[in-house]
Amino acid sequence: MLKEAILITGGGRRIGRHLVEQFLEQATHPVVFTYRTPRPEVETLQARGAVGIQVDFNQVDAVERVVSAVQSQVSSLRALIHNASVWSDDQTVARNPHCLTDMTRLHIEVPYRLNVALHELLLASQSPMKDVIALTDASVDGANGDYAAYLASKAGLQNLSKNFAKKWAPQIKVNNIAPGLILFHPEDDEAYRKRRLQQSALAIEPGEAVIWQAVQYLMESSYTTGITLPVEGGRHLM
Repeated sequence: MLKEAILITGGGRRIGRHLVEQFLEQATHPVVFTYRTPRPEVETLQARGAVGIQVDFNQVDAVERVVSAVQSQVSSLRALIHNASVWSDDQTVARNPHCLTDMTRLHIEVPYRLNVALHELLLASQSPMKDVIALTDASVDGANGDYAAYLASKAGLQNLSKNFAKKWAPQIKVNNIAPGLILFHPEDDEAYRKRRLQQSALAIEPGEAVIWQAVQYLMESSYTTGITLPVEGGRHLM
């Protein structure tokens, strides 16, 4: 049984994969992560010692299967990180109404149910600090007419964390990280990249390392709970 483990949802690619890699490099906690699609990067993480759980959270019994897999292999959790996410604009939602259901499920229902089901494993940690961290979005506090459904679901997650922070204090800290632009997709064209860079004061593509820094801060801070930590390069200044 794994003790003081870190559980990361959506750990097979991009930010989630980077977090898994960093925890593996630290080698202070065993790492368990969920992923939806098999890919070489997932195999590499597993070869390095991380425990991967394949799951599609859109399936009816997905949460139960993840909880069962975790409980069968983990005796205590040091941290639970809600990273799994889906991103659809309102045009996509209009064409495919199930997209709204998918985003609501993944951003609100799944974190809620995992929090409740894994609460005892968090309490079982011998660490003086235990953490739940959710990745939301820096745009939640603003408005974007093209992403109303997505931002509403992320706002729900942000509020969910605040309520769990109150419910579980002082035993467990619960916080959000709200990223802005972190990493471009390979298919993003030059015009799009230039426009996005101009939306923040620091005007850089920082990469996943800044999210790892935020996770470290929240996990190492003994006096921080119920907050949303923006990681957006000064976008609020523009």
